[in-house]
Amino acid sequence: MRLIMRGMLLAIETSQRTSSVAVGTLSLEAQPGDFLSESIDTSDRQKEDVLPAIERLCTRAQVTREHIGALALNAGPGGFSGLRIAHAVAQVIGEAWSIPIVQISAAVVARESAVISQSIAVDQSVWVALAAKSGECWMAKVLNLRDGNDVPQQIGVRDLNDWQLQTGDALIADEHLPESWRAKALECGNCIIALQPTAQAVWRVACRLLSRGHHVSPEHILPVYPREAEAVRLWRERHGTN
Repeated sequence: MRLIMRGMLLAIETSQRTSSVAVGTLSLEAQPGDFLSESIDTSDRQKEDVLPAIERLCTRAQVTREHIGALALNAGPGGFSGLRIAHAVAQVIGEAWSIPIVQISAAVVARESAVISQSIAVDQSVWVALAAKSGECWMAKVLNLRDGNDVPQQIGVRDLNDWQLQTGDALIADEHLPESWRAKALECGNCIIALQPTAQAVWRVACRLLSRGHHVSPEHILPVYPREAEAVRLWRERHGTN
C-alpha cells in the first residue's frame, strides 16, 4: 500500500505496554484504509524502538518527512517511561520538521479505540479509570461524539465514593482496576472494557482536533501524570518546599 499525499499525520501511542505508531491521511474524510500502523517493540527495556518503528513505518508507506504535516500523541496518563520517550521524540521531530503537535488525553484515546474495535457504540459515553493506587483512580468522563468527545470531563484522582456512575455508562480500565470499582460498575449494570489504546485512535482524534485548529508548538508539550512523581514528593518533603 502506498500513501503519498501532501498532508499526512504521524501518530504515536506509547501510554501502555502495547505500543504503536501510525501514519495516515490528514483529513476528516479519511477511511480506515488511509493509514498504516507499525508495532513498537517494548520487550527490551534497554532498547528504544519508537524512532526505529517510525522509520520502518515510513519506509513501508513510502512517506518522507516532506509528506508529514503534523504529529499527534497520547499525552497521558499512562506508563512513565513510554510517555516520556514519546514526548521527547515528538519534540525532536516537531522542531526538526517544523510541524505542529496535537496532544490527546489518554481518556479520549481510550474511548476512540473502543469505538474502532466496536466495543462501544459511537453515541455511548464512558468513564476511563487509570493509574489505580491506594484505592484511588485517575478518572475522566468522555461524552459521546454528538456532545463533543474530544475533551474529557470531570478529570481527577478520586476514590470510589466520589465516582458518580450512571446506568448506561461504560467503564474503560486497565488491569489494575480495584475489585471494589469493578463490583460497583457491574452492580449498576455497566460494562467494563479493557483498555487497549491504538495509534489509529490517536490519528482519528487528531484529524478532528486539527480541523478545529487545536495544536501546540513542540516546545510546549508535556506528558500528563496522574500524581506527583514520588521522587519529587520526597525531595519537597526533605527540603521543605511547596
